[in-house]
Amino acid sequence: MFEKLPPPVGQDRPFPWRCIECRAKEVYPLPTEYTTTVKHDGRPYTIRIADLTIPTCRQCGDQVFTSEEDERIRDTLRAHVGLLTSQAIKEHRSELGLNQQQLAEQLGVAKETISRWETGAIQSRAMDNLLRLFFESEEARRLLRERFAPPPVNRVFRRVTVEQHSALEFSLNRN
Repeated sequence: MFEKLPPPVGQDRPFPWRCIECRAKEVYPLPTEYTTTVKHDGRPYTIRIADLTIPTCRQCGDQVFTSEEDERIRDTLRAHVGLLTSQAIKEHRSELGLNQQQLAEQLGVAKETISRWETGAIQSRAMDNLLRLFFESEEARRLLRERFAPPPVNRVFRRVTVEQHSALEFSLNRN
């Protein structure tokens, strides 16, 4: 009665795919000149990709955007606006020998924020500027490490015998 739905979008699978709209098994890759307007940091940007291959239904014209197309659109927006790509952020972080947690701590953001930037979320212009400064300048890294370093932990502990503790307690109580 119910046909099996296709695997999640973005997974490798042979064409043709079944169309979600008309249910015809007529979805094939179609090179498309794609233009869209995307809002970022409160400003609209019109981006154009001359050769975006979008799985498109030959029967009804419905388009299926997979993670590959989404990533290409995001990277085109980043290039248009002049922001670091997800891949560039990962590469710079790796070059410095930092994991996501370490980079997050030094920038004063959550680890999840770094993860989002590296998996597709587009950072604001201000955060992009901070990332570029951090990646390019040892002095900036030093200043941020000092600014966001956790407070030092007092590690001056030593074992105290019961007699020493009692003597110390007696001494404190006298004052």
